[in-house]
Amino acid sequence: MRALGLSLVLWGGAMTAAAQTGLPDAMGTIGWEICNETSYVMRFASAFIRSDRMQAAGWSTVQPGACTDVATPKNSPRFLYAESLPVHRGGVREWKGDIELCAKEADFTSDATDNCQLKNMDTRDYFAVKPTESRTAFIEPGDYGVNAEIAGLQRLLQDAGYKITRIDGLSGRRTLRTIASAKSDLELDKTATHQELISALIPKAEAARNTIGLDICNDGTARMFGAIAIQESGNWTSRGWWPVEIGQCVKPYDRSLIGTQAHIFALQEAKTEAGESAPDRRLRSEVVTPAPFCIAEARFSALGREKCLEQGYAAVDFRPVPSDVDVQVIRLTDADFVEGGGDGLRR
Repeated sequence: MRALGLSLVLWGGAMTAAAQTGLPDAMGTIGWEICNETSYVMRFASAFIRSDRMQAAGWSTVQPGACTDVATPKNSPRFLYAESLPVHRGGVREWKGDIELCAKEADFTSDATDNCQLKNMDTRDYFAVKPTESRTAFIEPGDYGVNAEIAGLQRLLQDAGYKITRIDGLSGRRTLRTIASAKSDLELDKTATHQELISALIPKAEAARNTIGLDICNDGTARMFGAIAIQESGNWTSRGWWPVEIGQCVKPYDRSLIGTQAHIFALQEAKTEAGESAPDRRLRSEVVTPAPFCIAEARFSALGREKCLEQGYAAVDFRPVPSDVDVQVIRLTDADFVEGGGDGLRR
């Protein structure tokens, strides 16, 4: 099977195509090779039917151009979910389906009968894989195949701030010169493998990502949900929601803010004295002239800012963010929020 990821973490989906079969071993398990033919460093979680129960576990990290083996029960239905690591710019990509199972950010195991909320877990949407297949390859529209390792190097070099203008998986002169330069900068031997260079570039790319973009931090006493509006190439897009736990930050935008005219909106969970649910509190606009943008009750990505109601969205006033520098960190407290309108948004 080749699994094609087409989505960012807040929007999109996945498609699949057929592959080859394998032979079970004497222990009743079958060797299953999971390969990364994309330009992203990714992690995946897998799920199987064991003793008539669906069980999931994660995470395993796979570099571009690499494969890893997973032992699976013979002839058992199996399922996969994958996402790119957040070291890459442009948001987390997903390879997913429509089978929802418990998961969390750290390593985990879960059972289909688990109550995710009670176990303090999130969910991920897995896709099905034929039980007879011995190899599953994650791909992307570029379909790099055997060139995925070079494509991954090009992407990480670009993410780390090196001048790579094209991610095509080809070892051109510019790519080779940049690879040599990166090895020198990272104090790697000239004979270091591409996989070793990828490992060394990951923390460098992560550090570079922290120097640009927009961070929303929760300095309040309840969980928040953030949304952003960005203008790129003359077009407005509003997106949400990013959950922000107490004392934590999220980065909904990881490119330079200069020229984006960035705006933010946020909701803060509210509770009554009896502990019952109450309408979310809304971020104050704090501007004389309101800046309305489109939002939705669930996760959304809305193009434009006109005729929100006609498109099935609600229109709310966002708060402008200074966009004359590469990076901004917005810290929100309880005082930044007012009582909501009771229209049920995000619930």
